[in-house]
Amino acid sequence: MTQNQWWKNHHWRFIQTNLREIDMQDIDAKQYVQDMLSFGATVAMINTSGIIASYPTKLPYHYQSPYLTGDSLKTIIEACHAHDIRVMARTDFSKVRRVIYEQHPDWAFVDTDGQIVDYEGDVHVCINSEYQQTYALEIIRETLTELDVDGIFFNMGGYVSGDYSGRQHGICQCGSCRRRFREMTGNELPRQADLADPVYRSYLMFRRETTTAYNRKVCEFIKSIRPDVLINHDTYTEDSGFIRQESNTAWDRALPHWQYSGSENTKWVRGSFPTFISSNTTVDFIDFPSRHVAVSPWQQALRLYQGLANGGMPDYYLIGRLDNHRDRSGFEPIRQAFQFHARHQELFRDLRADCRTVILAGDHWGGHGDGDMQEFFGLYRALTEAHHLFDVMLLSQVVRQGLAKYQTIILPGCAALAAETATVIDQAVHQGATLISSGLTGRRNERLDELSENALACLRAVKPLAERPARGAYFQLDDHAWTEALRDTDLVTIDGDYFYAEYPADAERYGRLIPPQPYGPPERCYSLYPATDYPAAARLHYGQGTVILLPWQPGRLFQRQGYANTAAFLSDVLGRIAELQPIGGNLPPMVESTLLYRDGEDFRLLCLVNGSGHFGNSFYKPLTLTDLRVQVPLAAKTVRSVTRLSDGEALPFSWQEQRLTIEVDRLEAFDALLIR
Repeated sequence: MTQNQWWKNHHWRFIQTNLREIDMQDIDAKQYVQDMLSFGATVAMINTSGIIASYPTKLPYHYQSPYLTGDSLKTIIEACHAHDIRVMARTDFSKVRRVIYEQHPDWAFVDTDGQIVDYEGDVHVCINSEYQQTYALEIIRETLTELDVDGIFFNMGGYVSGDYSGRQHGICQCGSCRRRFREMTGNELPRQADLADPVYRSYLMFRRETTTAYNRKVCEFIKSIRPDVLINHDTYTEDSGFIRQESNTAWDRALPHWQYSGSENTKWVRGSFPTFISSNTTVDFIDFPSRHVAVSPWQQALRLYQGLANGGMPDYYLIGRLDNHRDRSGFEPIRQAFQFHARHQELFRDLRADCRTVILAGDHWGGHGDGDMQEFFGLYRALTEAHHLFDVMLLSQVVRQGLAKYQTIILPGCAALAAETATVIDQAVHQGATLISSGLTGRRNERLDELSENALACLRAVKPLAERPARGAYFQLDDHAWTEALRDTDLVTIDGDYFYAEYPADAERYGRLIPPQPYGPPERCYSLYPATDYPAAARLHYGQGTVILLPWQPGRLFQRQGYANTAAFLSDVLGRIAELQPIGGNLPPMVESTLLYRDGEDFRLLCLVNGSGHFGNSFYKPLTLTDLRVQVPLAAKTVRSVTRLSDGEALPFSWQEQRLTIEVDRLEAFDALLIR
C-alpha cells in the first residue's frame, strides 16, 4: 500500500515520552508541545493502550487509568498536530492487570513449574492466547478510531520470557502454546533450551513462524482500518516505513559497553531495509531499576551522532514527561544533536552508505540474536577503528536485497545459513567477490540442524577435523610479506577454540599454529611443541572470487580484550590479504568515519564521529581533535568543494587519482563534510 505515506515527506526527529499513569493527572497539552519544540522534535510517542488505557475506553478488559484528570490524549494530539508534530501511539500487549487475568486465566503465560508471572500486579500474557490473538485487535481498533494518531508502536512483542528484574521463566507451557505446537509439529513442548534436542530446534522455528504470522496479521488488520497509519517494522504491508532500535545499558550486562550501538543499529536497518527510516533511540535511563537517573550526557550524544553518521534519524526516549523529568543532565547535548539535524535536515534524507564491503549478521536486537554476536562485534570494531567503509545486512534479508553491489562479504561465525542465503553468497563469490569467514560458518541450516557438508559451496573444499581449546597457543609468522601492522612481532596470540581442518593443496596459508604450550612456571615457558601447518588464515579461490578463512574467533577475542596484537592481525587480514582500501590520513581509531550519498545526486557526506570521550566503561565529553588529515577513496570525476556543516567553512583539499585529501583543523563531538 502507498496511500498517504506521510513519513516520506516528514523530517524525522523522534522523542518518546514513556508516560507513567500518574503523568496523565496533570499533563498540560500546551506545555507538552512547547517542550517538544524546544528540542526540535517532529514526532512524539505517547502511551495510549494495552497494559493501561490512557483514554476513556469502552472495552471491559482494557484497564483504564484512574489518573485521567489532566488534558486528554485527544487534546494533546490536536496540539501536536497544530505544530506539525506527528504522534505515535505506544502500545504494549505483553501483560494485563491481575483483575483481568482472574477473569481470563487462560490468557496467561505459564512457566515450566506451572506458575504465572505476576510482576507487581501485572500478569504476563502469551502471544498465542486469545488475548493477544483476538482481544488486542479490538483494543487496536478502538485506539485507531478514538484517537487521531499517525502511527503505532508495539512494545515487548513476541515471546516474552523475562521479567523486569531480569528473571527468566523459560518456555511458556500454557494451553494455547501446547495445543498450537502439537498441531504444527506433532510434538509436546520442550521444557528447556537445548540445541542438541531436535524438538527444541523445532520450537525455535515455531516461535519464529508464529511471531511472523502474528505480526503480519496485526499489520494487515491495522491497514484495513487506517491505511495512513505508520507501523513500526511493518515490512509486511509497506515497502517503506520505520524500524526502531534502542541503544541502552543494564546493570548486569557483561562489559565492555557496546560503544558502537548507535552506529550498528542504524547500519543494519539501512543495509537490510534501505527504504525504511532507521530510528535508533538513545535510552535516557541506566536500567529498569534506575529509570529516573540518566546515563552520561555524552554517551547519549554519541549514540545520536552515530545514528546520523550512518543514515539514521535522531531519537530520544525518557521515562515520564520532559517538564517533570528529574535528571535533565542530558538535555543540552541531546538538543544540540537534534538541532544539528534540524539545520541540515534536507541533506540528511534518504542517505545510504557509499561502500563495497558488507558484514552479515543474524537477526538481532540489542546485542542478542542469532549467530556469534561477540565475533560480529569484534569484527565490526576492527572495521570501524581501521576506518573501513562498510554496510551491515541481516542474513534474513540477503535473498531479498542481494549482494551485487559488494566486493567484500564478511561472515563472522554465522553457523546457521539458509540454503537460499548460501546460494546468493556463493554466486557473489563465484562472480568475483571476496568472502571473509571466521569461526564456525555454514555448519547448520536455518532450522539449526547440523549439515553433513557446509551450506556454502565455496567452503566445502575445507574439510573440518576437530574443534579444540587453544589457550596457550600462538600463530608463528614465518613470512612478513603479508604483514604491516604485525611487522614487529613474530607471534599472534589466540584464545578460545581453534577449528582444525584439512585444506586443499592450492590454499595459501598465513601463519602457522603453535599448539598450546606450557605457561608456568616461567622457567618452563618456551615452545615444547613445534609449529604446525594449520594456519591463522587461509586463502582459497572459488570461481572468479576468493575466500579468506579464519579458523578461529579473532573478533570475539578483540571484543573481549581489545589487544593491539589481535587488532594488528585483523588489520593485516583486511588491508593486506583482502586488500581493502580504508580511509587514510591521521584519523585516530576512536574517530568513526562514514561516507553517505543519495541516489541521483552528486554530493557525498563524510561524517566524523569523535568517540575519544569513551574511556574504560565511562563516557565523557570528547576531546577536541586538531590538525586532522583525511584521505578518502572516492570514485568521482572531480571534486569542486568541501564544506564543514557545523560552521559552513570551506576546507582545504587536494584531489588526485580518485583520492581526496581534506585538511580538518578541528573536530568536536561530530561533524559532517559536504563534498561536491
